[in-house]
Amino acid sequence: MAIDVWSGTRRHGRGEARVHEGLYLLTVRGTPRERGEQHGALLAEAVKAGPIPAFRSHFEKAFGRSALGKTLAPVAFGALQRAVGSRVAQGLPPFATDTIRGLAEGARLPFEEILGGATMPDSFVWLVSQIIAREQPGKAFFRRPETVDRYAVDLAHRIGIGLGCTSAIAMGPGTADGKLYHARNFDYQGVGQWPRTQTVVFSDPDDGMKYLWVGAAGICLGGITGMNEAGLTLTVHQHLFTPEATLSSPRGGTSVQRTPIGVVGDVILRKARTLDDAEAILRMHVPFGGWTYLITDGKTGEVLVWEENAHRRAGFRVAKERGYFGYANLYLDERLGETEANLYPSYWRNNQARHDRSNALLRSGLGGHDVRSLAGILADRGHPDCRVAEALAMVVTTGSVVFRPADGVVWVGTGEAPTSRNRFVPLRLETRSPAEDLPSFAVEDGESAEAREAFGHYREAYVAYVDDGDAAAARLHLAKARELAPREPVYHALFGLYALADGDPRVAETGFTAAIAVGHPHRQREAAFFLWRGRCRDATKRRDEARADYEACLARTPDPAVLRAAHAGLAKPWKGRVAIEASLGDVVQP
Repeated sequence: MAIDVWSGTRRHGRGEARVHEGLYLLTVRGTPRERGEQHGALLAEAVKAGPIPAFRSHFEKAFGRSALGKTLAPVAFGALQRAVGSRVAQGLPPFATDTIRGLAEGARLPFEEILGGATMPDSFVWLVSQIIAREQPGKAFFRRPETVDRYAVDLAHRIGIGLGCTSAIAMGPGTADGKLYHARNFDYQGVGQWPRTQTVVFSDPDDGMKYLWVGAAGICLGGITGMNEAGLTLTVHQHLFTPEATLSSPRGGTSVQRTPIGVVGDVILRKARTLDDAEAILRMHVPFGGWTYLITDGKTGEVLVWEENAHRRAGFRVAKERGYFGYANLYLDERLGETEANLYPSYWRNNQARHDRSNALLRSGLGGHDVRSLAGILADRGHPDCRVAEALAMVVTTGSVVFRPADGVVWVGTGEAPTSRNRFVPLRLETRSPAEDLPSFAVEDGESAEAREAFGHYREAYVAYVDDGDAAAARLHLAKARELAPREPVYHALFGLYALADGDPRVAETGFTAAIAVGHPHRQREAAFFLWRGRCRDATKRRDEARADYEACLARTPDPAVLRAAHAGLAKPWKGRVAIEASLGDVVQP
């Protein structure tokens, strides 16, 4: 449910807000500053509890758990925000700055705090790119983990990873009614804040078309997940693992500028009536980092795919006649794809699986797709032998939508993450209200009550560890998850990681032993289970048993970082820290 629930309608100036099935429905009107101020005033408590203020603390905690250490982290983070965030903020056009200022005034929060939260995504992408570039100069990066061993480095951000996103689009001959459906999971940090303050903003600007976006309280620009009255939809995907990010000004004419994420999409939703309009707007802006825009036209049934990083942009169209298009977080443009670095193989396997699975499900239902089938794709649980490794519905799935732009309708997933596995409620842009004539529904795919409860404990463990740094609370939740779902290997392994982080290697060992007994569809993950059990045995002074586990790890197919770690374990006993990446239950650089 929403943080601050009330009955009836609140009004402030020309704006109004209500709560509907756990969603804030917010209507804002007027100039950018007026719209921001209405947003802040009407949802002040939710803004304070939402993802924008949390972004700063999230990344500061990520630094704190990194090699920088908890003592240096606040200093390092402050330096990052001053040096990088201020540069990103310079790319904000006046309308965006005015909107953010209005939000801060309405919510009675410091402008700098809201501005810092708004610029953190680009600042973070830039930081990661610099670490990659320093560790391996040049562009010798690769895309497919199945075919190439990638170079891997020890990233300071390794706790902060929480990205994903899957889009599934069906149109023309792919759907039962011939209309276009654009479904999207938004996978990102903020599991403890985003779903609980989820907001659908209906924007009626003085300087453009009516449009809506689906976000959370405090997200005051619509350029991530939205739809306009001309029948265009827009979603954005992030590309984090690439060195191709920069703060420098682009070469060329003064008409092109670097612009933070969220801004260009907002302009498109306000100004673009066709895909040609949208592409022209995209060409006028250059990003700081790597992103992909998926823009659909509900009238023509066509899709614009616009992939970009700081140095290259590549766009192409998908015709209505193809019937479908699925996308995750990997570049399709070959030259852009060559910049992607496999710093975290478990993420890339999940990423590739989400891309392949979304397209396979779209193909299998070709000719019969509707809102329920598209929502079913977003709710997919992945490989039957692991709820985590290949899932489209992830613990970080904090927003889920299915647009039907020809009718100006969006179905929005409600409740806690993963939002795609809860009730979808229909809303209509024209009336800025629930679409009472259309059904709400939940995806039913045979998941047992025990499995659902187990995943809930997995989610609560994620929040305890990522938001609060509480490994003890996290391991208690995972203990319940593994009792409820004893055949889920990652629950056992993650319990072991949390217990090890909590200073209890003997108990941690039981988790890895259980994971080994269950097995995993990815032999690379099985190898990692042996590595970590060996480290537990090293920590309890059982060197011969530890060495046997390192040998067992090497006998499988370990990822490069796990391979190096196992060889190091054979050379000398392990002594180290545990930096857990909670969204996939793994360690980026063990």
